[in-house]
Amino acid sequence: MNRKFSILIASLALALPLAPTTQAQSYPEKPIRLIVPYPPGGIDPYARVMMPKMIENLGQQIILENRPGANGLIGTELVTKSPPDGYTILFATTSTLVGGYLMLKSVTWDPRKDLSPIISLFESLRTITVPAHMPIRSIKELIDYAKQNPGKLSFGSSGIGSAFHLDGEILKDAAGIDIVHVPYKGSGPLAMDVAVGRIEIGVMSYNNVIPHIKAGKLRLLAIMEKSRSPSLPGVPTVSETLPGVSRSPGWTGFLGPAGMPRPVVTRLFNAAKYAMESTEVRAHHEKMQTVVNILTAEEMGASMRDGLTQVSALMKKINLQPE
Repeated sequence: MNRKFSILIASLALALPLAPTTQAQSYPEKPIRLIVPYPPGGIDPYARVMMPKMIENLGQQIILENRPGANGLIGTELVTKSPPDGYTILFATTSTLVGGYLMLKSVTWDPRKDLSPIISLFESLRTITVPAHMPIRSIKELIDYAKQNPGKLSFGSSGIGSAFHLDGEILKDAAGIDIVHVPYKGSGPLAMDVAVGRIEIGVMSYNNVIPHIKAGKLRLLAIMEKSRSPSLPGVPTVSETLPGVSRSPGWTGFLGPAGMPRPVVTRLFNAAKYAMESTEVRAHHEKMQTVVNILTAEEMGASMRDGLTQVSALMKKINLQPE
């Protein structure tokens, strides 16, 4: 009797460690929640265009949920508190994971400890825009106008600590101008307010401004990039007026809760990469002028750590304090 009992216990001891591995290998067995911690119209179109191909690859549905608030911190916190089984994942940017983490005192999580990087996908083309009715047609004219009206102009971004907020602060510091930051709950609402003149300057991604530029309501002054975009050769960079100015670090990608099994991370990485290589998704990125830059989980984690170091140094340089 004792011998049979000992054999049973030994069998269970051998079987139990294999259970998580077996579950990971059969992943996914049910629909996946994809949390986008921003309002509709920001980055979620990029996720939506990928979803059919990811579903095709994974063999399971993906249900997208917008959970906006506090520059993405609320939706991100939801993911950090979810089981690390791959059924709740995050689609977010460094605006939340780097700038938001460093700039907002209310953060309850650490991106280095509480999240599992999966894949970094692309970088957005960043723009400086003004309402089309304003008498400003270049970055130089914007700087001159701001110096003539100190403290009277405002620039909007998608939230405190966002890459766009940091870019606006970089522009402000380099130009020596007094403009006031107004944080929004996403680039979608900001684009609409700049278009109708509720705020004078918008710092946001190109995909958010395209419809308003086509409608004649926004004027694109410059892009916050190292060089001109091949598809927008007539649009100058900010650094052409302010030499040496460069944008803050930034990318968009998928992450999950800390402790996700390696096979699950790999499965999601492969599904996202499969989608990014499809004709439909490539065409969407070409239209939106994004820079596709695939990073593995390890590379993404290293990039995030580097970004935290760079933005910390930037905050000290321009005396930007957490709020």
